[in-house]
Amino acid sequence: MIGFLSGRVRSKSLDSTQITLMAYRVGYEVVVPAPFFDRLSVGARAELWVHSHVREDTFSLYGFATEAEKLFFRLLLGVSGLGPKSALALLSEHGTERLAHHIRVEDAVSLSSAPGIGKKLAQKIILDLQPKVEKLAWVAGIARPRETEKSAVASSAYPLRDDLASALLNLGFAPHQIKPAVERVFERDEAEKDGFEVCLKLALKEMGTRAIAGGESRG
Repeated sequence: MIGFLSGRVRSKSLDSTQITLMAYRVGYEVVVPAPFFDRLSVGARAELWVHSHVREDTFSLYGFATEAEKLFFRLLLGVSGLGPKSALALLSEHGTERLAHHIRVEDAVSLSSAPGIGKKLAQKIILDLQPKVEKLAWVAGIARPRETEKSAVASSAYPLRDDLASALLNLGFAPHQIKPAVERVFERDEAEKDGFEVCLKLALKEMGTRAIAGGESRG
């Protein structure tokens, strides 16, 4: 599977939001959200977080400016009846933060303003994803909108912190466990120098210590 690409934009489609990204001497056709597509320029370098969508008769790539968008895209694909085109339309129309907000407050009207999203599907999205509201809020928060608005190809100012949070999320830990543990790890001045593996071990140790302390206090 392809998860991340870095290269130069070779071309932009005239009738869709697909780009051709040259990376490692290979041209990858990647569909991206409309706002991101508009910001990219032919000839410019770009970094994309990529979701590889595989079906029996198709293999498509969907690219995003941030890992938050990619993770949110995957959450949307978990909704029954919601395909990649509709999920991309939702992200293009609302972005991660507003989309999470609309789901939390059960705003089906705003959700259905995206192309291809009817009222019934909007209600289905709310029904399926609202129980995951805490996770939605955490994923949306990774985006750091002020940073990503500065440049279409700018990477996060906190790549190690974001990688650590993503790894813990993938390991099955809840957002309310992850956030304080990550913050605790990065209170140390040496965190950036230590690197990912050391920080991951420290975060796991931190969450284990908190769990033990919580159990003792309940006893």
